[in-house]
Amino acid sequence: MDKRGVCCGRSLAFKEMREMNSSWRSVLHLGRRIVWPKGHRVPFGRELFFLDRGRVRLTNQNMEGVEKILWYIHEGCVFGETPFFDPMPAESYFSCATNCVCYAFSAEGVEEICKNYPHLLINLLCSMSRKLRVLSNQASSLYLDNVLVRTCKFLAQHIIPGSDPLTADMGVSKQEMASLLGVHRISLYKILRQQEESGLFGPFSGKTVTILRPEEFFHLAES
Repeated sequence: MDKRGVCCGRSLAFKEMREMNSSWRSVLHLGRRIVWPKGHRVPFGRELFFLDRGRVRLTNQNMEGVEKILWYIHEGCVFGETPFFDPMPAESYFSCATNCVCYAFSAEGVEEICKNYPHLLINLLCSMSRKLRVLSNQASSLYLDNVLVRTCKFLAQHIIPGSDPLTADMGVSKQEMASLLGVHRISLYKILRQQEESGLFGPFSGKTVTILRPEEFFHLAES
């Protein structure tokens, strides 16, 4: 078994969003171009955003300040839909994981898009449905899956195409990965070390890891 990724069922729990709304590039002239530095916290509510370049991170924070990363969004995606369409106090926030170029659409701009570009509204509904599926699968995985299974689900979404031997590029630090998977970083480090010793994974090199037993790996990722 030599799959190059997993894209169904609860394996979508930790999937990153890419180019889901690329068709919105045709209406960027209706938006306001913004450049944000890495670490910038995105203001919510008044505008809908299209990420042209870079990567943003959605994080949930409770009253005690404990944070849980929910997902990452890459270029070609609209984000900020929930606070835009449902302006209630938010417990989550977007921040820039890299330097970002975005386009902000006002309520008037979104209204014009809905009126004159109805296919973009359908596209937005489709991407919002995908996000809802990801969140639903993530909640299920956090409750039902052990740390190893969650780790495999995450890595399966980061397989480098054409890599031989099979290699995953996490794209984030182990601390960020632990937050996304809903575990303490020490617990994650322990699992990774155990699986290196058992021969499922090779040694981590920076943010990449080799999958030494692909069949077992994908069985775990699809469970």
